[in-house]
Amino acid sequence: MVEAERALIGSGAHCEIRLPIDQAAVEHILIQVGAGGVFAQALNFEPSPTIGGVPFTQAPLPADAVLGVNATQMLVSIAGDIVGAGGAKPKGKTNPMLLIAAMAGASIVAWMYLSDDDDQRRVEPQEYPKLWDQGAAVCEKSPNDALAFANEKRTVAEAKRERRMFHVKDGVDAVPLYEATGACFDKANDKADGDAMREMANALRTEIDSDYRTHRMRLQHAMQVNDFETARREVRTLIQMTEGKEGPYVTYLHVIDRDLKQKLGRPS
Repeated sequence: MVEAERALIGSGAHCEIRLPIDQAAVEHILIQVGAGGVFAQALNFEPSPTIGGVPFTQAPLPADAVLGVNATQMLVSIAGDIVGAGGAKPKGKTNPMLLIAAMAGASIVAWMYLSDDDDQRRVEPQEYPKLWDQGAAVCEKSPNDALAFANEKRTVAEAKRERRMFHVKDGVDAVPLYEATGACFDKANDKADGDAMREMANALRTEIDSDYRTHRMRLQHAMQVNDFETARREVRTLIQMTEGKEGPYVTYLHVIDRDLKQKLGRPS
């Protein structure tokens, strides 16, 4: 709920009523209290906002008017006393907004009813999925086959590590491959190579974990400042990194990705 004498409705961070980015432009509607009532002005027409289902450009808002932008419906009503045309407050009337502003004796009260079921999913969760499962790597090969298997998987792990600059999921996958390779070298009584593989896995894990945190922070900042181009890049990177994972954060990434696709008008 917002109480003010002037309210912007849109997806911008500065708006008093902030809508999801797939529902509204940065600034979509301006609502103001004036002499004689509350007035709405359309600031964007993609799509056209409505009053009671009818598109408008600029119009007074009747009592308990319902504003619409895409799938969002907002009930707007007046709380307080409207200042007359001459600027004088009727005798005996109270001015509940005097502590906020002296120019008018009314406030805008708006409640948003979001019909989109994904609204709550647009709030970034505070917990993030781990990129790797816990537990020590185990070599499932026999001692006779372990060495050949370890050499084969080392080649695959190194290729994935090199490709991670172009596809981050390859780097994530390389970590458990290095760990499994090390376990098989151990089983083949090649402790030196086993230790080397574990060192490689640990170093890569640390580096990717740091990248994971950085991309999350970049996405947070991009969404806060409405830098949708950067947000789209970071979301796509994080979706790759968390591929195969489940949970609220993964759902959040896919909802935001869909919103950004609609906002920027680009194919997925």
